[in-house]
Amino acid sequence: MKIIGLTGGSGTGKGTVAARMRSLGAGWVDADAVYRGLCAENRAMLDALDAAFGGVTDENGALDRPKLAKIVFSDPEKLAELNRITTPYIRAASLAAIRAQSACPVVLYDAPTLFEAGADDFCDAVIAVLAPHDTRVSRIIERDHLPEEAARARIDAQPPDSFYRAKCGYIIENNGDLDTLYRDTDALYQILMK
Repeated sequence: MKIIGLTGGSGTGKGTVAARMRSLGAGWVDADAVYRGLCAENRAMLDALDAAFGGVTDENGALDRPKLAKIVFSDPEKLAELNRITTPYIRAASLAAIRAQSACPVVLYDAPTLFEAGADDFCDAVIAVLAPHDTRVSRIIERDHLPEEAARARIDAQPPDSFYRAKCGYIIENNGDLDTLYRDTDALYQILMK
């Protein structure tokens, strides 16, 4: 089994690339979904977040994700603190989920903060999906129902394309139509299967 990191900023189309590779036979672990699961059930992590960010859980102990996002996406130091707290939990749960798919020849580890979390160390290769800035803003607004200012703040809090170009072995440019994205994804999948 090959573990392939899949990364890139918000709104680049990682989910579309992952879905296409899954249709071709790849396994898939979504770091964001792992994180959401931990936010729903991991009391130790939730308590640490609450202590660090001053009341980001509600009266039932559930994480108030919009409140936390507003805090961390406006301050790089707070975003780094969020990652410092959550990374060990996400890493352990993600590795368990990857191991559970050992029958797949390729398992994608879809992680926007793959390098920041040090998760590239367990990947055999890493793919970045990149897209133009304004396209990403539009996608985030549509997908997450955010105001434009919040969408731009989210992108601005993430690494630039040059970061991914320097660190990733493979780049998928998602700046065309869906057929082009599928063609590029299919071609890369065939390379990964060798």
